[in-house]
Parts: sequence; C-alpha cells; structure tokens
Amino acid sequence: MKAKSQETPKSKESFSKQVKSEVAGLVVKKAEDRRSLAAGLIMPGTRIKGEAEELLTKCRDALTDNSSKVALDASNGGRLFLRGAFLTCGYITDPKDAYRIELRPVNPEARDVITGILFSLDIAYKETQRDGVYIVYIRSGDAVSDFLGIIGASTARLNFESLRTEREVYSDINRAVNCDSGNTGRQAEAAVRRGELIDKLMKSPEAEKLPQSLYEAAKVHQENPGASIAELGKMMNPPIGKSGMNHRLAKLIEIAESL
Repeated sequence: MKAKSQETPKSKESFSKQVKSEVAGLVVKKAEDRRSLAAGLIMPGTRIKGEAEELLTKCRDALTDNSSKVALDASNGGRLFLRGAFLTCGYITDPKDAYRIELRPVNPEARDVITGILFSLDIAYKETQRDGVYIVYIRSGDAVSDFLGIIGASTARLNFESLRTEREVYSDINRAVNCDSGNTGRQAEAAVRRGELIDKLMKSPEAEKLPQSLYEAAKVHQENPGASIAELGKMMNPPIGKSGMNHRLAKLIEIAESL
C-alpha cells in the first residue's frame, strides 16, 4: 500500500503581498475616485497583473468618461493614485528586516506625479537609480507608516507598527546590554592597569616615602585585587567612602606613572 504523499505547505505570504491584497480589496464607490485609482495603475507604465488587473477592470466604467479630469489632490485623489501606483510598481520590505518602500515607475510623467503627491502629503522620500531603473523610495519608519495609512492599508499599518515596536524594543535592549558589557570590560581593564601601577610603586623605593594613608590604601588594594573601590574603602581602618578611596588610588597611580 502506497503511503500518501505529503502536501508541500504554502510559502508564507510576504508583507508586501499582504499590503497589496488589503488595498486591492478596498471598495471605491465614486467614479472620480476610480479614475484617480486607475490612473495610478496605468500611468507608471509597468506591467499590470493579478489583483491590480482585476481592480483596473472594475474601474473601466469611470475611464470611459473622457470629459472628466483625473483628480490628484492630496485630500483624496492623490492618495488613490498612490494606491494604484503601489499596486503596479511598488514594494515594501518586511519590517522585521528594514523600513523601506520602493516605487519604480517606468513613465517619467508618473515619477513627477508620485513625487509631487508625496511632497504635498509631507512624506519624506528620496530618488535614485539602480541598474538603469528609476526608484522613488521611503525609508524612515514614520514615513513608511504614514504611507501605509495614506493608501488605505490600515491593517498592514497596525501590523507594521507592532513589528516596529518589537524591533525597536529589542534594539534598545541590545544597546543596553552592549553598553553594560562595554562598561564592564573597561572597568576590568582599568582595574588591571591600576593593580600593575600600584605593584610597581610598592616595589620601588618610593613606597617608603608614601604618607601612611596612601601606603595603607596601596596595601589593601594589593591584598584584595578583585574588590571594587567601594569595597576597598570599607576595608580601610577606619573605613572611608568610595570617593575617598578613589582619591587615594588616583594619587597612587599618579605617583606610579611618574616613576
């Protein structure tokens, strides 16, 4: 009896695909809005396929009215144009990896329209070329989040902010751990260097010339090499505070370095 073949699980849908699926499913009722959306789909000059092609079919009726102009105002028409442009020539990276949206229009006129709308909506963007392809890109977390809201990707925007928060909290923790590790390493190096200098001083003729307070501090340090400055201060007779002990050790180091 033959064993049943296991079905290969479907690959996880990319974040960019999730955004496109969400905005492609949004209902656009007004004819003037459908014209703006259709213009965003067509004008970039890139291949229209999949959900974008289906969406363009739904907008065909609005395109037959040649007497009406396409609205590209920032209040609504421009937002719908950007939605269409993103569907045909846009991409967003997974926020777990980076914050970046790219739009790659082939038509130069579409480039001007896209950058003009982004500018009017106060979305920070940059322009570049890669392998002869013109790219308008957005890379700050705030700007990416705003763009998602502008094109109507509300659910994707919430997911983006959630992942963004997790990533930034993790980064903060990493920075704190690295900072603590760095401080610990520097403190250990300083302690080793301090011990070497005090040993050098105590083996020299200058040790006999030290004031009693400094001599005792040096002896306590030599006898307890792993102790902190605060702990060394408590071992003095009588005990002294951390600042007092630190002052005596600094004076010892200064003398040792002059030898």
